[in-house]
Amino acid sequence: MSLNLSSARKFKDPYVPLAPEVYFLPYAYCYRCPFKLEYPKCNVRCADYVEHVLEDPYSGIPTPAAIIVEPIQGEGGVIVPPDEFLQRLRRISEKYNVPLIIDEIQSGMGRTGKWFACEHYNVTPDIMPIAKSIGGIGLPLAGVVYREDFDVWEPGAHIGTFRGNVVAMAAGVAAIDFAEEYGLLDHVKKLGEEALKFLVDLCKESKYIGEVRGKGLMIGVEFVKDKESKEPFSDFVSKLVLETFKRGVIVWKAGHYGNVARFLPPLIITEELLMKGLEIFKDTVLKLEKEYASVS
Repeated sequence: MSLNLSSARKFKDPYVPLAPEVYFLPYAYCYRCPFKLEYPKCNVRCADYVEHVLEDPYSGIPTPAAIIVEPIQGEGGVIVPPDEFLQRLRRISEKYNVPLIIDEIQSGMGRTGKWFACEHYNVTPDIMPIAKSIGGIGLPLAGVVYREDFDVWEPGAHIGTFRGNVVAMAAGVAAIDFAEEYGLLDHVKKLGEEALKFLVDLCKESKYIGEVRGKGLMIGVEFVKDKESKEPFSDFVSKLVLETFKRGVIVWKAGHYGNVARFLPPLIITEELLMKGLEIFKDTVLKLEKEYASVS
């Protein structure tokens, strides 16, 4: 059932049929709007569509147990929705009495310059899964935060051998203490703004960068073969990831079409080291662009 919540075909195809009754609706991917509209003229049509399937008894979708959404899509290519998207989802969920689950596993714990990315939109979810960075130094730790009135289980109703690892929880508390003592969120916000400015400038210089987006130290650079047609350029990103790795910089490949270079550096990274990595990235991008130009 958890696998069915993934939108990636590559994870699902080997295991179908899966548990039924999970439905996917368009995300606010403004660079590639599924409705072929432009923001803000679209009036966030993707959020309207969510209300349509809840309001229309013949939409084909049964009354859902919840609406589940990432405040910023991670594996999808660091897709940052407009502010209204999450805010409208919050209002729609309340109107139709459907709990809103905001997945902060990748975007939470300071990654975007706030403890949780949904804070950028002034939206409070009903349920919020958290993991990854909550373990501090990489120890396995995850949790689910939810409204107090949702706490209907008796103590011990959900148990397991590896629940509540004491060492991992101690590391998580230490990481939170460290972040608060040393102003880590402000550090992440500052470096994120500098990185975005650097990459936006590179976008203007680059032939193949279609869009740069992100919040804090969660940044994506989408590559296209042509800035007008926006045809994905996944081969370029595959080669870019390898070439930057050879030069000491790890860039992750992501995106709906595998054409997004994703930056998720440690939150404690220094400004000097971050800018050095970005310079290497820029140099590698421009070098590869020249190679592709000479071949074509």
